[in-house]
Amino acid sequence: MLVMIGRGLEVAGISNAPFTIALRSLGRRKSRMTLIGLLVVLGTFLIVFGGTFATSAQIGSKQAIIGNFTGDLVLYSSKSKDLPSPFSFTTPLPPVENANGLQDWLASRNDVSKFVGIAQNYGLISVEKDGKKLDLSFLFYAVDAPRYQDTFNNLAIKTGAYFGVPGSGTEDGILLSTRQHQQYIDKYGINLQPGDKVTLLSVTGGGAVNAVPTTVRGIFDPVKYANVFDYVNYMDIGTYGKLYNFTGVAEGSLPTEMDSAFGASSDEDIFALADSAAFDTLDVDSLKVQTLTGYTMLSVKFKEGADQQAFSNALKEQGFAVKTATWDKASSFFSSIAGILQAVIVGIVLLIFLIVVFILMNTLIINILERTGEIGTYRALGADKSFVSAIFLWESLILNLAAALTGIVLSLMLIFIIGPGGISLPLIISQYLVGGGPLQMIITPGPFVFGLLLVLVVSFLATLYPTRVAVSVSPLKAMSGK
Repeated sequence: MLVMIGRGLEVAGISNAPFTIALRSLGRRKSRMTLIGLLVVLGTFLIVFGGTFATSAQIGSKQAIIGNFTGDLVLYSSKSKDLPSPFSFTTPLPPVENANGLQDWLASRNDVSKFVGIAQNYGLISVEKDGKKLDLSFLFYAVDAPRYQDTFNNLAIKTGAYFGVPGSGTEDGILLSTRQHQQYIDKYGINLQPGDKVTLLSVTGGGAVNAVPTTVRGIFDPVKYANVFDYVNYMDIGTYGKLYNFTGVAEGSLPTEMDSAFGASSDEDIFALADSAAFDTLDVDSLKVQTLTGYTMLSVKFKEGADQQAFSNALKEQGFAVKTATWDKASSFFSSIAGILQAVIVGIVLLIFLIVVFILMNTLIINILERTGEIGTYRALGADKSFVSAIFLWESLILNLAAALTGIVLSLMLIFIIGPGGISLPLIISQYLVGGGPLQMIITPGPFVFGLLLVLVVSFLATLYPTRVAVSVSPLKAMSGK
């Protein structure tokens, strides 16, 4: 490679004498140059491997949150004063208006890959023990079971099945997290199992207490973000609608005049219903009850390359009464914690690298200043300052380029040795960074290019100043060593 560089200089019409002298000088000072080279190898390795680690953490955190938690975008009620949060249970967001129409619109979009409605809330489970009733606290997500499993397949069923039928989600009921199940055993001596009948209790907006019978369908462990979903249980959206009185009149069962009046925007048209014959002849028995969703948010995943801004513009044009929150905003502090952890990692790597750079620069400076006699000899033989400077710059570039490439190769080797298994992290860091489990190392060009360029720039600057100082000394004084 170095011979090819020399020949390239000749072809370009540039004298390769400084390059040749630099090569010979490196060969004569192997011990000193080896020390400098090892420092560059270490510095490059730290930058490349540390940068790859931080980049992998950033990518892994985003993928884990979007894939198991929020989707790319969360839609929630325009009446809400708060952002969506994984902890909106005791103060749930208001229901999304016209959630069914919004879902129909999402299903028609070519840029939407998957979506699911979610209602966060809390209630009670009423059970019997020794002839007495016990009310157990119950935090939950109410979901469209098949769609949720397709969008966020984050529940590993330990006993029972996902809402009764594996893969289909056709039966009503509830799912308990393993942690919640164990808490019921430890605190109350209640061991709920799949198939057990329970009663769900809630307080409606009007202050009434609702009681809805249902069945325990399964007990699960969360695959990702156990620090969130260990506390969350699941309920099908149909049961949720009954529990909180999210019911209405099915479209088409009202007389045409009433449908038109309820859909009108003019006050006159709405109040004109009082004079309508349809109001006097309304057959209440003909009305069909429709269970509404009560969703407090809808999570949306986009297809690869989708224009999210175009989606947001189209959503606004449709007039749905919703706001939007990107994945990082909807994940509460999780994305922020991931960013802080990544900043700490980068900071530690840069601190170590700065120490290496300081030692490297001092070593290069001492190496050049100790050779003022050699510089004086070159000057006495007629070499100008630029020629002498070129010799030392070539020495630095040749040595540090070779060392930087070695550091890059060592980084790649370690990354490949780590392999698909990833890097095991402390549990608490792993949970907040990537939802749990090992961190998969992802190779991107950024850390490699940055590491190589940074080492070369530092090497050039560390050589430039002492070379200028050395060549400023007169040839006679340099040769005398005084």
